[in-house]
Amino acid sequence: MRNVGEVMSTGVLTVTGDATLSHVARELRHRNVGSAIVVDGDEHPIGIISERELVDAVAGSRNPDVGTAQLWMRADPVTIQPQTSIVQATETMREHGVRHLPVSEDGRLVGVVSVRDLLAASMYLDRD
Repeated sequence: MRNVGEVMSTGVLTVTGDATLSHVARELRHRNVGSAIVVDGDEHPIGIISERELVDAVAGSRNPDVGTAQLWMRADPVTIQPQTSIVQATETMREHGVRHLPVSEDGRLVGVVSVRDLLAASMYLDRD
């Protein structure tokens, strides 16, 4: 396993910008994932909302039934391509202080890779 395309998740949770925070939270719990990619009508990633943003919103006394993903997402997320090496993806996460990276090809979302995915994959790098 040498690149992100081999370890990324392809069943990505996506939401639109008008999704409420409570909807996003329910979907994260239901799918047992840590982030949702906010997409536009053409499935281009325009933001990411993770558990971290949900905690910030609730801690800031925001009503999760009123606040939307677009208001709380991290806009213009750093994206990588499936050919990106696991080492480079890990470095990108570290540089930007994120735990999830959308994976896109030709501007379209094709997956997401998490710190957990990269950690599991790195255990096998020396064995390949």
